[in-house]
Amino acid sequence: MKKIILPTGLSILLLLAMAVPALAQKELVGVQVGDWFKYKAEVTQWESTMEFLPDNYLGPLILAENQTDAIWYNVTDITSGDGGDNVTFAIQYDWTNGTVTYATMVENVSTANQMIFIIGANMTSGEMVSDTYDFLNMNIFQYPARYINETIDFANPNATRETNVLEYDINILGAPYEYIFYWDKATGMRVWYWNHGDVPEIDFGTGTPQPAYEYTVVWELVDSSVEDLLVPDFTGPILLLTLMTITAPKVFLHRRKKLIT
Repeated sequence: MKKIILPTGLSILLLLAMAVPALAQKELVGVQVGDWFKYKAEVTQWESTMEFLPDNYLGPLILAENQTDAIWYNVTDITSGDGGDNVTFAIQYDWTNGTVTYATMVENVSTANQMIFIIGANMTSGEMVSDTYDFLNMNIFQYPARYINETIDFANPNATRETNVLEYDINILGAPYEYIFYWDKATGMRVWYWNHGDVPEIDFGTGTPQPAYEYTVVWELVDSSVEDLLVPDFTGPILLLTLMTITAPKVFLHRRKKLIT
């Protein structure tokens, strides 16, 4: 195999050329203190011999994704951090049993993570939203870098907003997962999220294997203090046509087998 050796000066210039676009996006933040975002989360499919969710469950789902009426994210602080701005959210969970609980989350607009709740504002197709990283920091799986697939015009009753879309599939230790993300381009906030997984029986070393299960979970932004940031009804005919065009292989070819109530 032939090796190509570049002059040192040219090598440095090429490295700088690749690094500058990645660094340029990291400082962008599209929200401000006082902004709030209201989400509805729902597990639309759960197939397993085990209940949803047992006390000793280990996996990607949380009870709040199926036992809340609403989840509120309120921006309380924005600070400069390594690689990008840190956004602090005060989270309020409105549970279906009438109780309310609270939590705090600090999200960096450029830090690699699995859920990618917020990205840099005004990013475009082809830009990286999450770099590769060691999943669970256990040297068992390296999460790949993820990039925006396309930017679409997303119409709601008040305005048309540019929206960044990411779709990807991944296999972690024999379990296939599928993901779809929609982020509002101007704010960088996640406005829609869809995840499906088919997880085999796993023994975590407890002596009692966790049974296999298949699931689908959806997060949808239903209200916000940001002007014109309204997510349309995803069951409406126009939006269904849009989603079928973009995400048909994932969203609509998975039939809803068992609804959780």
